[in-house]
Amino acid sequence: MPATQKKNIKNKVALITGGGSGIGRATARLFAREGASVVLMGRRKAPLTRVARQISKQGGKALAIKGDVTDEQSVHRVIQAALKDFKKIDILVNSAGTAGEAALVHETTDQMWEELIDSNLTGTFRMIRAILPHFMEKRKGVIVNIASIAALAGFNRMAAYSVAKSGVVALTKSIAVEYGHLGIRCNCICPGTVETNMTKDYLSYPGVYDKISATNPLNRISRADEIARGIFYLGSEESSFVTGAVLTVDGGFTAG
Repeated sequence: MPATQKKNIKNKVALITGGGSGIGRATARLFAREGASVVLMGRRKAPLTRVARQISKQGGKALAIKGDVTDEQSVHRVIQAALKDFKKIDILVNSAGTAGEAALVHETTDQMWEELIDSNLTGTFRMIRAILPHFMEKRKGVIVNIASIAALAGFNRMAAYSVAKSGVVALTKSIAVEYGHLGIRCNCICPGTVETNMTKDYLSYPGVYDKISATNPLNRISRADEIARGIFYLGSEESSFVTGAVLTVDGGFTAG
């Protein structure tokens, strides 16, 4: 990457939820390679620790903290631990979330609905609400939320997930408008289907990979590191005048 990008992320501290796998892991590795210190948050400590060790072996700085975005006390505990260790947080990446169980609307139970809203939307809200006082005090901070193309188009058997991710887009724009005057930027990424552990089983069904690949002009499915590069752009000073934006990284799916 260009030297200017490395300078713009070096010595920053990034808190990344869902940092033990998928997009969160790829983002943590990229940020660390470019000179940022990373705080990895997730519900399972073992994957976080593995990623942190890999980053440390490559000369980076990483801290693994078990935490759950659906638990407000856990959210505050992780943020306080990160501040104690690194003294500051510059970037928040909200990558934690789940696709949940696919179901038609009339088959979706209250529990299925609430779990998807809580993990994908309310969890993102909790993280932002908890970090804002720190950013407001510094009068600077960057938030990157992970939404989905499901926020921009209807998908069969995914109503609850689509609503949650649509809420993330709306929340992103609201934060940008409310806190921009304090030097706080907030943007979001809308990925298409990504090859991760969460999608591995689904994509392994006969014909599914090719069928999904055919839905976008690039005729393939994205890798987690490709989404991470979009997050890096929005998290760095390369996007210093970008806020309230929705960046689709979907191989052109939503262009059709």
